[in-house]
Amino acid sequence: MKGKPVILVVDDQIQNIELLEAYLVGQGYEIIRAASGEEALEKLSGNQIDLILLDIMMPKMSGLELLEKLRADEKTRLIPVVMVTVLKETEDKVKALEAGCDDFISKPVDKIELLARVKSILKISYYLRQLDEKEKFKAVVDKISDGIAICGPDYLIKDSNEAILKYLNIVDPANINLVERLFKNYSVSINKEALMDLTVAHKTFDIVGEKTETTEALYLEANLDLIKNSAGELLSVVFILRDVTASRTEELLKQDTLTLISHKLRTPLGVISGKIALFQDGLYGALNEEQKEAIGAISKQSSLLVSMVEELLGFTIVCSHSS
Repeated sequence: MKGKPVILVVDDQIQNIELLEAYLVGQGYEIIRAASGEEALEKLSGNQIDLILLDIMMPKMSGLELLEKLRADEKTRLIPVVMVTVLKETEDKVKALEAGCDDFISKPVDKIELLARVKSILKISYYLRQLDEKEKFKAVVDKISDGIAICGPDYLIKDSNEAILKYLNIVDPANINLVERLFKNYSVSINKEALMDLTVAHKTFDIVGEKTETTEALYLEANLDLIKNSAGELLSVVFILRDVTASRTEELLKQDTLTLISHKLRTPLGVISGKIALFQDGLYGALNEEQKEAIGAISKQSSLLVSMVEELLGFTIVCSHSS
């Protein structure tokens, strides 16, 4: 945790607040006071609170009522709350626990017990918050259509979202070397040595999964980035995979169509041009002047048609690439 932990002390008796403050300030804690439940809610809205010491017996809004409000609010639900109370009945403690209380400290407060409880609960709270933030982050990342994997310098997967597991057909990412997985099961547009070259901080490449009897073809656009600390030491390797199957399939279909069109148009034109040349070379016998003139006109129009077809095919190719 960074900076001084901030503790909100809520009690309608000023002397009780001052006592807790005297115990805690000397141990490096920052104290914020609140004399009622209503004031506590105001202080919570404007401050980052790490722990609440809450008196259970207060007028207007009791400690239990305040606790229920805290646990119902997404912004305050994880703040640990310790009830400071004279109540010793089991029923009262059960109510407090059901409302979301984390611990109890009995009045009169023992300094050693107070400091031990506060230190322990703050440590537990810190890890719970870290876990909660990680879970929130993963929940968001899992909704992203791009596949994301964070690997160690050894390329073993440390964390991943659902999309990348789906794309690469991974059931359990534990102990999976992502690079080995890629080169074993997919076609990769760069070689393994280039992919694992740690002197290049960013790489872009393609991953292709061939069509089989049970799976469709898969085209992935991949980006790899190296994450280093301020000292230049490699911390993680991040892979981001984007499914471009639809666009690549469309592009391949266009290319196949153009190849077919090119073949269908160029083949007969080639035959016509070849036959014209044979006539002009006299291989089909001598031509009179009228025949030569006719063959010359046919040859000229044939050359014009070939030029127009080549121009049309060139324009179509350019348009398909730009789209």
